[in-house]
Amino acid sequence: MCTIFVSLALIAPIGCQSLPALRESRAWHGQTPIYATYRFGLLHTELPPGHSIEAVMATARSVLYRQGHIIEEASVSPQGGRLVALAPRQAPYDKIKITTSFEGGGIVLVINIDPAEENRARVVLESILEPLGI
Repeated sequence: MCTIFVSLALIAPIGCQSLPALRESRAWHGQTPIYATYRFGLLHTELPPGHSIEAVMATARSVLYRQGHIIEEASVSPQGGRLVALAPRQAPYDKIKITTSFEGGGIVLVINIDPAEENRARVVLESILEPLGI
């Protein structure tokens, strides 16, 4: 009897947290269009050739700043970049994390909303793609 209560106590906190969807969903984005996959709370896409990591990260930073985010962390190099932006006070999420890396022939862009929110991640992607002309 005691082990049943202990087991339930260990399971209960997990059930109360917002866990990212385990399913994978895919959709087309942008004018080009490009394919983006949402899996385990992360939105992954590969941008077409012709864009630098520096330009992509500068665009992402500018877009998030205009939307009222506070840039908490930003780093960029030709090999990769990382951006962490705190959400505006009224937003239903806490922060957005964007990472980029150069892989193969293009730039891989990953967007993570905390807590996980697929629709918001896709809106952020669209808002970054538009000024890049993708």
